[in-house]
Amino acid sequence: MSESASGTANDSITPKKVVAAREPEHKGAAVKAALAANIGVAVCKVAAAVFTGSSAMLSESVHSAADCSNEIVLIIGEKASHHKTDGDHPFGLYRAKYLASFVVATLLFFVGGFYSTSEAVRKMQLVLSNPAAHTANRFELSVALAVCVVSACFEGMGLHKSVLEARERMDRIGIKRIGFLRFWRRTKSAELASVIMEDTLALIGLAFAGTGIGIGIITGDELWDAVGGLMVGLLLMVGSVLLATKSGSLLLGETVDAETRTKIVEAVTSTPGVDRLLNMQTIHMSEDDILLCVKVQTSKLDRDYDVQTVDKIENAVRTALPWYRFEIYVEPDIYRPDHDGNAIA
Repeated sequence: MSESASGTANDSITPKKVVAAREPEHKGAAVKAALAANIGVAVCKVAAAVFTGSSAMLSESVHSAADCSNEIVLIIGEKASHHKTDGDHPFGLYRAKYLASFVVATLLFFVGGFYSTSEAVRKMQLVLSNPAAHTANRFELSVALAVCVVSACFEGMGLHKSVLEARERMDRIGIKRIGFLRFWRRTKSAELASVIMEDTLALIGLAFAGTGIGIGIITGDELWDAVGGLMVGLLLMVGSVLLATKSGSLLLGETVDAETRTKIVEAVTSTPGVDRLLNMQTIHMSEDDILLCVKVQTSKLDRDYDVQTVDKIENAVRTALPWYRFEIYVEPDIYRPDHDGNAIA
């Protein structure tokens, strides 16, 4: 026997006051803030790259252009994830956000990184083959360095927004504050993971570009500017691999984190009528939507009693974790050690 509940039933059970109290104030703000900042930064970088001819600034221009495209793709994925679907997608289009994040990683980041790297290598070859090309225009490089500093301020503001949203999401689901890197690894929010990675890479990339340009100003050697551009391009490709790994894992389907699993197990096993939790499988369809399948042994082998117990289990799970939307399937069964050796006692 199995029972499931629709979103309507879920809304009637969810303690709305608890959910409202934990709703992030800045939900979705990180992507919008990053897009607004990157548009302005990209315009400044492109203008500086054209004016100065700096390889590092060209790489940073490509980086910001890729970032702008990233946010647009993520916003489209967010919109698509809420569309109603036909029978071809019985659990909805929640994973459109995960797909968008994977596209960002594999196409935009990597292509941008490859282009930046190839342009930097081309300039390095040009400088190394022509001694006269080593001489740098210190004024133009100073302009490029100033753009790096201003851009770092904007990117820092974007990262601050991401940190605020990350903290609110941790508070919302009742987990203790954890490190930034650990949050990035465990979060089920594809768009927030992408923006955090993007803002972090942007700041590191600006540090590389600024260092290359700064050394070029000090030494008067144009080669250092090209080295800075090369480092930015390589950084983008490394970031592409990391983000593809994260978004690919979400796209394939990740289970709930250990703390959430513990709360679900406690809710199920403490439900009146449940003798034993035999098996449980969970998967995140989106950050807030979870598919839960459980197999339990009930106190009585009676159909009507089992139906009542199933309803109690659903209510208990949703009450214990009101900030998630659950699709729940429960199967009453009998514990058999040869088949259910992995039962959760």
